Amino acid sequence: MLNEKTLELNICAEFLKICRRYDPHAFVFGTTLKQEKYRGYDSEVFGRLPQFWRAAVFQFKKALRKKPTPSGYEYTFQINNNGQHDQHLFLYLMSGGRPFVSLYVLPHFITLTDIRNQAPNLLGQTYFADAKDIPPSLVNNTPHFLITYPNLCLGIIHSEKMEIKLHTLEEVIMAVTERKMGISIEELRANLTAPKTKEAELRSKRPRFTFQIFTQ
Repeated sequence: MLNEKTLELNICAEFLKICRRYDPHAFVFGTTLKQEKYRGYDSEVFGRLPQFWRAAVFQFKKALRKKPTPSGYEYTFQINNNGQHDQHLFLYLMSGGRPFVSLYVLPHFITLTDIRNQAPNLLGQTYFADAKDIPPSLVNNTPHFLITYPNLCLGIIHSEKMEIKLHTLEEVIMAVTERKMGISIEELRANLTAPKTKEAELRSKRPRFTFQIFTQ
């Protein structure tokens, strides 16, 4: 079966190859389950990394189903579905309200055969949703279905009928080339330790995501 880790490994490899055209020292940092026992783990990592480095946060999601519609294929993803249902709040807080900092990565594949047939161009069918476009008050501490229409670059939070823009690879790469992708690790760390919103509750010891680190 296709899983999020497979998507993460293959898509990060493609994205990193592109990023290194602009920053040859860019790299990917992924958190692990073994490190979950360390409270404040991510903040400690930020403290050890050079604070002037920049980071963007990727949260990979797997498509649950696909069906044809008059507007092209419709895909269903689920967000905020971690154990404590606070994943979206972490992403939103880390962004500090800035675009292209915390992104949902939405590969539009259903099966391993899809991956095999499309590799090594998986990014061509991968779209991005910016966490800062989805208010925590809307998500709260509840899982939600995100319905996407890639032909329209449109996403809909199903329960709220709220529309969000899907970003293409070209838009994300433009943000990288213009140095609008990510923020300094110092700012990212400050966002995590800032006063928390009352619109939802942080319950987890730490977030679970992948960083893309830009070293220059």
